[in-house]
Amino acid sequence: MKLTHYSLVSALGAAFLGTADAALSGCPKSLAIQLTNVLQAGQIEFPYGSCEKLSSDEYVAGIARFSTKDGSAWKVINAYHSLTGGVDIFSQFDGVIVKNSGGDSSINMNGFCNAWSSVGADQKFWSAQGSVFEKDYYNPSQSLADQLGLKLSIAQAQLYDAAIAHGIGSSSDELVGMIDATNKAITADISGSSSNTLTISGYRVDELEWLKRFLVTRAKYRDVHGTKASIDSYTYMINNNEAAWGDKIYVLNDQGNEGDIDCNNSYVPYSTPDNNTDSSATPSSSSSSTDTDTTSVFNPYGDGDGDGDDDGDDDGDGDGDGDGEGNDSECYGYGANYYCGAGNSKLAYSFGLLSGLSALLAL
Repeated sequence: MKLTHYSLVSALGAAFLGTADAALSGCPKSLAIQLTNVLQAGQIEFPYGSCEKLSSDEYVAGIARFSTKDGSAWKVINAYHSLTGGVDIFSQFDGVIVKNSGGDSSINMNGFCNAWSSVGADQKFWSAQGSVFEKDYYNPSQSLADQLGLKLSIAQAQLYDAAIAHGIGSSSDELVGMIDATNKAITADISGSSSNTLTISGYRVDELEWLKRFLVTRAKYRDVHGTKASIDSYTYMINNNEAAWGDKIYVLNDQGNEGDIDCNNSYVPYSTPDNNTDSSATPSSSSSSTDTDTTSVFNPYGDGDGDGDDDGDDDGDGDGDGDGEGNDSECYGYGANYYCGAGNSKLAYSFGLLSGLSALLAL
C-alpha cells in the first residue's frame, strides 16, 4: 500500500503511542518523548534530520542519536531502503554498511550528514527511524520498567530517557548496567511515600526512593549528551511532587530554565531571562499527583557543589560529600550547534492522530 501523508500520520501516531500493555502509553508517553527531545535537542519535536560527526568512524543522527558505530544508524537506513525500493540517497553508502558490519574502522563516510539531513522532511524516513526507535530503544526500556514493577510515570519515563542517552546494554554506563548497579547497592528495605513498593533482591523498596538511587547512579555519567539536563529536570520534578503524570508536567529544559510540557505538543517557558518565575505558572499540588516526600530536598549530586558522587555512601541516597571537582555550571546543551544540514527546526512529531496531523498541516 502506498503511504500517503494522512496514513503516515496515523501509522506514526499508532506505533509511537504504543499498546495498552506498554508501561507508558497515551499522554504520559507523549510527555516523556517531548521531554527527552527538549533535554537532548532543545525542542519538543523529534530531530529527524539532525546529524553529528563524533569521530573519524562514527556519526550519530536522528531521533535517538542512531550511531554508525553500533549499527543503529544502518538499521534505519535499511528500514528506509525497504520503503524506497532500495534506491535512495543512502545507496551510496551500501558498501560502507557491509564494511562497517565487519568492524572496518577505515571506511569512508564523507557526505553522510548531508545525505541524512537532506531527507529529514521525508515521511518515509520518519517511519524508518520510528520503527528502529520503538524496537531498539522505547520498547526495551519499558520492558525493563515492567520487570522492575515501576508504576509511576516519572520512573518509567526516566528509563526511556536513559535508554536514548546511554543505550540499552549491560555495560556500567548503559541502562541495564545502571539498573544493576542501583539494585546491588540496595541492602535493606527502603520505605517512602509513593503508592508503589518494588521487590529488589528480596527487599521492599519504595518506587520513588528507587528512582532517586537510579539518578545518583546515572549522575556518574553526566557528561553523556543530555544526561545532566535529564538528571536536573527529573530531580526538579521529584522535588515538586510530580510522580504520576496527568496532561502537563513542569520541567527544566536543556539550559536549566523552567517551563511546562503538555499533551498538545508544546513546551512553554515560564521563566523570564533574569530567572524571575511567574508564580501562576509554577508547579502546584493540583498540577499532578503527589506521591513524593516533601520533607527534604533530593540532590543526586550530593550536598556539596562538586560532583557529589566521589564520596557518596553506597546506598545511593544522594548524601555524598560532593567534594569532587565542581562542574555545576557546565554547559550541557547543544543548542543550534546540534544540527547538521537544514530543514529540521519545524518538523513536528506525531504525538497523537489529531494533534500530530494539525501540527503537520501547519508547516
